[in-house]
Amino acid sequence: AAYNQLFAVVVGEGGSQALDAAAGGIAQDVAATATSGVAGLRVLNNLYNLATNGSRPAVFEGMVELAARTKSVAVLVSVVPRLVAMANEWGVDAATKAVLALRAAFDGAQLGSEAYAVELAYLEAVGASGAHAAELAGSAVVRFANISAVCDVDALAGLASVQELHKAGKLGVAGEVLEQLLGSNYQQWQEYAKANEQKLQELGVDVGKAGDKMRLLTLASIAADRLGSDVPFAEIAAAIDVDIEDVEVWIIDVVRAGLVQGKMNQVMCTLVPTRSTYRTFGDDQWRVLQSRLHQWKESLGALQPVIHNAKLLAEQQAQQAGGQAHVTIKE
Repeated sequence: AAYNQLFAVVVGEGGSQALDAAAGGIAQDVAATATSGVAGLRVLNNLYNLATNGSRPAVFEGMVELAARTKSVAVLVSVVPRLVAMANEWGVDAATKAVLALRAAFDGAQLGSEAYAVELAYLEAVGASGAHAAELAGSAVVRFANISAVCDVDALAGLASVQELHKAGKLGVAGEVLEQLLGSNYQQWQEYAKANEQKLQELGVDVGKAGDKMRLLTLASIAADRLGSDVPFAEIAAAIDVDIEDVEVWIIDVVRAGLVQGKMNQVMCTLVPTRSTYRTFGDDQWRVLQSRLHQWKESLGALQPVIHNAKLLAEQQAQQAGGQAHVTIKE
């Protein structure tokens, strides 16, 4: 309450410029001395809303510092979806400092998925020209490979900044891993991982977790190529190198990850995929889509005569029924 009164007095007497001048010092003081993370964050949130873009980054850094010190970093998870817009308002330098602080706080709280989302937000907002762009892009590739809950590779590879950095050769080994994630199947990944074990270890890639991720992506690719068709469990088992008894578990995992939708026939030991996510959507995928649309058009064309004949037959039956009813009424 005292801080809120202070904010009101400062704004009333000196306007927003006076509050901006004091905002950084207030944020540092609250971040260093508040005994309650919730109460301190409430104060800093009010200060953030009253401040202008010139001082908001400093206030946000105070929020991150306080949350980390009081072990309440989870409160800041809700900020992540708004981070791109916030970074665009702050400017590159201020955004970089704040984003790096937030990523470090999430890492300290073992919130790897959230730290990954922060890196994507930075790469989207700042672009490839940012001083830390290559570092964060490489880190994002490693996180994607290691975090089982993150499966949408296009969210990373589709960023213009990541594509630019990769084409310029600035991602190094992380760029090789990204290529594997985008275009390889599980067997190819295993060959690559075996040949580059030392490099992957130095980069921080967990080969075992990355292998499981490649199993899911491989299964999604198989489903994408066989939509509406029966895919035998034996084929899936061979593709991802698991026992046929474990295929059901992997199908459940790939469905839970949101990569595939379909029906599993446990009697016939088949999967009938109805939807699947492509890792990338390039020329090959457009050709497949064109072929499927052409087949759909031909199928609809073949149905038209059947529908027309059924309509004529129905009309004839209706006319006959009407005539019989008319005769009965006359009698």
